[in-house]
Amino acid sequence: MASMFNKSAASSEPRKQIKLKLRAIDIWSATKAGFFVSLAAAIGIFVGALLLWVVLTFSGLLNSLGGILSSLLGGDGNLAGSLSLPSVMATALTISLLNMVLTTSLAAVYAALFNVIAKLSGGISLTFTNN
Repeated sequence: MASMFNKSAASSEPRKQIKLKLRAIDIWSATKAGFFVSLAAAIGIFVGALLLWVVLTFSGLLNSLGGILSSLLGGDGNLAGSLSLPSVMATALTISLLNMVLTTSLAAVYAALFNVIAKLSGGISLTFTNN
């Protein structure tokens, strides 16, 4: 078992380095990757909004905050009524969908921008090793 973590066995192999240049990014691949990243962020926003609403509602913080706001501003103090679950989830869904559209489209724009800059500058030089 100790031989698996022994560095001297790995140092007997020659290190091989490969230098490559990244000159272009496929725009369709960047768009798909951007979509999946934005989908994960949208799920996180939606679940986070749900959890935040549940915690604030069941702890009674929305009612007490509504009372404080009504005493300061002179309103009716029904903050819990205006921040109901359907309105919070509709807002979270709207923000998530907007985030998905913007992130997906910006991924394609950034890939195209990288391709233009890489064509002018020659790309990015990368070095890979085998260890």
